[in-house]
Amino acid sequence: MKLSLRSPRPTRTAVAIASVATGMALTVPSLALAAHSGQSVPAPPANPTSASQIQNIDQVKTAIKGYYGDTVSSTVIAPGTDPQAANPTYIHTFDPDGAYAHEVEAIAAKAGKTLATHHKRTADKAILFDVDDTTLNTYSYEIFSNFVYNPATNANFVMAADPQVFPAVPGMVGLEKKAEAHGYDVYFLTGRPLAQAGATVANLQAAGYDVNPEHLFTKDATAKSEPWLASCIVPDPANPGQTKFGCSTIQYKSMTREHIESLGVDIVANFGDQFSDLKGGFADSTYKIPNPMYYLP
Repeated sequence: MKLSLRSPRPTRTAVAIASVATGMALTVPSLALAAHSGQSVPAPPANPTSASQIQNIDQVKTAIKGYYGDTVSSTVIAPGTDPQAANPTYIHTFDPDGAYAHEVEAIAAKAGKTLATHHKRTADKAILFDVDDTTLNTYSYEIFSNFVYNPATNANFVMAADPQVFPAVPGMVGLEKKAEAHGYDVYFLTGRPLAQAGATVANLQAAGYDVNPEHLFTKDATAKSEPWLASCIVPDPANPGQTKFGCSTIQYKSMTREHIESLGVDIVANFGDQFSDLKGGFADSTYKIPNPMYYLP
């Protein structure tokens, strides 16, 4: 397995705190925000004064596995592990008939109906998808890593570009096909680094998506190929004379959506598993995809 190191994504709060609320569309003039339907699980306080304010992490992990319908593959070895080992590590995946699959399929079905009846009939209308846990499910990596992100091991999974490793999120391939049938262009926007663009396209296509490589936006941490992100390159105090990528996920994604819309595209719907995928405007509506495994601010 070829190893391609990636730049660490923003610090993730593993496991527990993200909501599993059903995603619904919310349209707000000039600012698209994620909708909250039902009651989200409240986050613990930033500075707890009692252990009773914090949900037990092992219980949360167990609940997540139950929600996804944890299923062990009998054929696929986890990328980066030794297939000749006495006890090889096999991929875990979700149950296609489990709670997670049914919840996401319901969101996709509702979105498809809304897009089909959208009042805009212009040729420049589009939808935009995030990648990880919006179009490609990464449950296999979260179980492999015990919900602790590591850039090297994660790169093994990404670079495998294999739908048996990162399969399509339930309902989302069908949603893309329905949107395309109604005249929508499709864009993908991910926090994965530029070096993983090729593997990302290959994985998406192998999972059943139609992907125009020019419509996939990955993060160029130098902004050289994405000049609309030039303001994100700032001095690095830890390394005098050097620079770093200083924008948050919300800034990076909203600035990229702004760039896409500057090309004459109208992003009618934006789909993401993180609220940071959805905040910052430049989309008519947003759809929150369930992901209780990690949180990206």
